[in-house]
Amino acid sequence: MGRGNRLAVVAACIGAVMTSASACYADALESGLVGAWATNLPDCKRLFQRRGGKITYRQPVDKFAQAAIIEPQAIYSPSSACQVKQASRSGDAVKISAVCRDSISYTSLTAQIKIKSDSEIVYSPTGDPILDTNWIKCPL
Repeated sequence: MGRGNRLAVVAACIGAVMTSASACYADALESGLVGAWATNLPDCKRLFQRRGGKITYRQPVDKFAQAAIIEPQAIYSPSSACQVKQASRSGDAVKISAVCRDSISYTSLTAQIKIKSDSEIVYSPTGDPILDTNWIKCPL
């Protein structure tokens, strides 16, 4: 593929991410991961709400909270939105490749989620165990 074609593909993917279109998605996350996740139950009530049948962050959003809203093809942290490009499962771990945007930039993310139970996961934004965070599924 020539340089011009690669740039066109990248531009199309960035446009798809910005408009939430699905043109560049490769895989969807498992349905058991879909929902709101936080480090403890009090944070669930403080951070999330249901609005129009959809889970959203309460305003004002705590940009530093350890939490996420996981959808089949996206992961929303308090400070960024990541569109899943690829997801694969190996045993109890789901490896995720995504393109993320925050208020100033786009970055690539390679994260890992270890599934401990239907209501508990261990999230690592890089796959490095030192950054692991235990999350529980919020009952919303």
